Amino acid sequence: MDIALKISCVGLCAALLAALIRKSNPELALCLALAGCAAILFFALELISEIADALRRARDMTGLSSSVFSPVLKCVAVGLISSLASEACKDAGSSQLSSAVDIAGAVAALFCALPLFSAFLDTVEGLL
Repeated sequence: MDIALKISCVGLCAALLAALIRKSNPELALCLALAGCAAILFFALELISEIADALRRARDMTGLSSSVFSPVLKCVAVGLISSLASEACKDAGSSQLSSAVDIAGAVAALFCALPLFSAFLDTVEGLL
């Protein structure tokens, strides 16, 4: 709860300051917004250890190998990173670049999911 409050405050302050500065200096406003994003991600990193522990516990309870869980985590990370980069491109005024980042993120997520497709096909082949 404390982290959510920190994240919300930093995000709101960065957005308000960027909006105030945007008319006079759009480049500085973009830098301020990106710095706010970096600060928010820093606070969010505190939660990653707890998430990793929960995923390890789920993996141990199910008996599945890490080759199943790892691609899922990679896909989520690719999605989050590409979404953040896409929004930054939109804020910078480049909608074409934003679309390209979205498409590249989707392709990268599919690439990360290839081991899951391979494991699925192996399972289906074993059933036949």
